[in-house]
Amino acid sequence: MGAGAGGYVTVRLQTDWSSYDSGNDELSRTSELLFEAAETPDRVRPKLPSSAGPPPPKPGTVPAVKVGLGGLKKEDVLTFNLYGGTLPGDLVGMGTAFDKAITKELEDAFGGAWAGYSVAVAPSGSRFNLVADIKLKPKWKKSGKTPFQIIPVVMALGTDQFVNHYLLALVVAQPTNAQLDTSVTQPY
Repeated sequence: MGAGAGGYVTVRLQTDWSSYDSGNDELSRTSELLFEAAETPDRVRPKLPSSAGPPPPKPGTVPAVKVGLGGLKKEDVLTFNLYGGTLPGDLVGMGTAFDKAITKELEDAFGGAWAGYSVAVAPSGSRFNLVADIKLKPKWKKSGKTPFQIIPVVMALGTDQFVNHYLLALVVAQPTNAQLDTSVTQPY
């Protein structure tokens, strides 16, 4: 990584080649780690509204949005709220609630543990800011100096199915106040 004086670095994992052998159920991948100097983040927690938004749809109705948090179960997520707006500072609650049917759809589509949520209000506009506020019980082991947990996030609008969607984001949960960014580049 070099012998810099410290600070922040952007680390990107770029897939150079990927091939899936369906006959043997094996994935072969060659990836390159790219390191780029990054500015020190100068962020503050956004001012969230006092309300997390309207109640989500009742069971049996179609939610405006479906969101999945991978590697987590319902009991791992203490609170999960989404806020949206078109300008900084104008966030409104989008209304989220845990949903068993969405959780099952996620598990059927991707395998593993998932926590699925229905969302009452869908994002709109081309420049829509989305803020996720989550409190969870981490599942990392405490033996590492800075243990971490990776949480994949997927989103589908209305009646869209998760099997037809790509990874939206990765949350890297760590017991630190340091700011950590991730990026996901997907074809659409």
